[in-house]
Amino acid sequence: VMDENNEPITKPFMHGFTGWVYVVVMLQAGGGLLVAAVIKYADNVLKGMATGVSVVTATFFSTFLFGTTLSFQFAMGAGIILVSVYFFSNDIPAMCKGKVKQDEVEMSPMLPK
Repeated sequence: VMDENNEPITKPFMHGFTGWVYVVVMLQAGGGLLVAAVIKYADNVLKGMATGVSVVTATFFSTFLFGTTLSFQFAMGAGIILVSVYFFSNDIPAMCKGKVKQDEVEMSPMLPK
């Protein structure tokens, strides 16, 4: 970009950055570290479910705070996400004759009973 004397306009490297830009950068970096910790101590399926629940929760609060309108498709998707998280995190009785011991269950429930 040139000025009226045909000389280049020089600006500092981070020209226009405000405090809000740094806040957003820190939030994104913190989110990345949180995802890394979740994957390290849990698994990828749990991370995917947490992402789905966070989208539903953020949208729920967005409807009250910002007046966002929801479509029927989003409501159905949110319901499917919440039902799948419930079924994945709770024990469902098996329809078999053998009894499964609690010690043999692979994962403990995420939601309190």
